[in-house]
Amino acid sequence: MSSTFRNKRASRGSIITGALVAGVAALSLLAPSIGAAGNNPPGANGTVKVDGVVFDTAPDNQPHVGCSFQVDFYGFDQGAYNATVDFAVQPPSGKFAPLLTDSVFIGQDAAGGGTDLDAERTYDLTSQLAAFDAHPKQGYHVKLTVSAPGADGKIATKHKVFWTNGCVAPPCDGEIDPYTGACYKS
Repeated sequence: MSSTFRNKRASRGSIITGALVAGVAALSLLAPSIGAAGNNPPGANGTVKVDGVVFDTAPDNQPHVGCSFQVDFYGFDQGAYNATVDFAVQPPSGKFAPLLTDSVFIGQDAAGGGTDLDAERTYDLTSQLAAFDAHPKQGYHVKLTVSAPGADGKIATKHKVFWTNGCVAPPCDGEIDPYTGACYKS
């Protein structure tokens, strides 16, 4: 092998080694900011989970629950933020009819990721579902929509579709509204 060839080969190896060292050094400088953003990323953060009885704080989603269930809110931004919570019945139980709207405060701490519980709210849709038809095996098909403002003015919109079962409304001792199914005492 000629000495010119060996010098070119050694020079190429030095360049590759130098580039690798420079790349590792650049990544190590960026690592602290990447880690910080991972714990509290900017923007509209968060996720919601539907939790059946027995209630817990584990961030799991249960798509088949009773009429009494919780919605858990995880990883939302810190600030004066309230999430709008909307429930609607959907086919085969009904044609996208609204059931309930609520507001939940979610901004007590910085966005801490998918296991950072910010809020939980218990709901019972028994009376709201009384006017609709339950599927014989699954129960009622319900869609949850959560709109949550966050940092930078962004709105995080989250959806969950789930089934509720075992909803038995007490008998109405008044008049039933044919449009909403609500019971009004005379």
